[in-house]
Amino acid sequence: MNQNKIYYLANARMPTERAHGIQLAKMCEAMIDAGADIELVLPRRATDKKSIREFYSLRRDIPVRKIWTLDIYGWGAIGYYIGSVSFMLSYALFFLIKKIRGERFIIYTIDMDQFSFALVPLLGAPYFVEIHDSKKYSYIYSLLFRNARGLIVINSLIKNEIVENFKLKNQEKILVFPNGIDINFFNIEISKEAARKKLNLSQDVKIALYGGQFYQWKGFEIFPKVAKLLNEKEKPIIAIVGADKHEVLAGLGMKDFPANLKFFGKRPYAEMPLWFVAADALIVLGTKKSDYSYLHTSPMKLFEYMAARRPIVAAQTPAIEDVVTQREVFFYEPDNADAMARIITQALENSAEADAKVDGAFAKTAVFSWEKRGKRVYDFVSQNI
Repeated sequence: MNQNKIYYLANARMPTERAHGIQLAKMCEAMIDAGADIELVLPRRATDKKSIREFYSLRRDIPVRKIWTLDIYGWGAIGYYIGSVSFMLSYALFFLIKKIRGERFIIYTIDMDQFSFALVPLLGAPYFVEIHDSKKYSYIYSLLFRNARGLIVINSLIKNEIVENFKLKNQEKILVFPNGIDINFFNIEISKEAARKKLNLSQDVKIALYGGQFYQWKGFEIFPKVAKLLNEKEKPIIAIVGADKHEVLAGLGMKDFPANLKFFGKRPYAEMPLWFVAADALIVLGTKKSDYSYLHTSPMKLFEYMAARRPIVAAQTPAIEDVVTQREVFFYEPDNADAMARIITQALENSAEADAKVDGAFAKTAVFSWEKRGKRVYDFVSQNI
């Protein structure tokens, strides 16, 4: 294809501490590395003053266009809807002006919410859609999928459900590729002891670490039960990095947690590799109570753990099994606190088995690098324009 400009359209506050911000930033960087002329189009919202490059420790600057939007997203549901509608009208005007001026371009958009992409099919420009969850049939999604030049989905389960729900015929225009990993960023040359010293952590305790924010759909309620079970044994710590203790207490309706469930709050993204290396095992949640968690997610945290070369304890969900097997991780039965406590203990105590899984997981990371994902997506766009 000719070098048409790609506008990556996302109704997202950037930079943001949320995982989708990492995905947006790393994908833009990887697609630029692959040769794309890309610009990120975002709503103009109050956010961290750091640049996207600095916030996400990127190797290059990402061209960004922040367009006028009513920044009232913090006013609850009504504020979010009004803000999103203003963003829709603003990007529609932005692209229509470019069409009138004769510019040839491609729109690449992502399902940040349920409706802000709705005007994209009406703009008369070729577009591609990245989907991170299965969708039930609706006219808006049907119009979006029917007219897209291609769909990018993060696991095969999502692809199968979308094909079935929307009776899509041309499956060649659906690319399945999980989220990615910046291998060099997380595979750092530092010992566990040195990492703990930098973070002021005890050298004398076993640490099973969860890195991520508090979301109900992840099955967070298992942690207090597991911590209590572990406290009855050799008292390893479950460390939560990225979530606030009081927010989790309120979300779970609890007054306090077991003493060995430790919260370290939200930490800078650039600091996370140190936390992973400081741990003895790393935890990936999953629950049958949420289809998104059980079937549709492609957890970036899993890929980051794989690059960090630490034993991984993961919920045995179809979404996670779409990426790894028991050769790479210790699986536990979702929503079963006894099973999770037992598997954490196994990962901490069986060093030979843990080392073998760590090696298998790290070997697999090369398949999931952001560079490979960016190139594959850009090639897919080029082939279907």
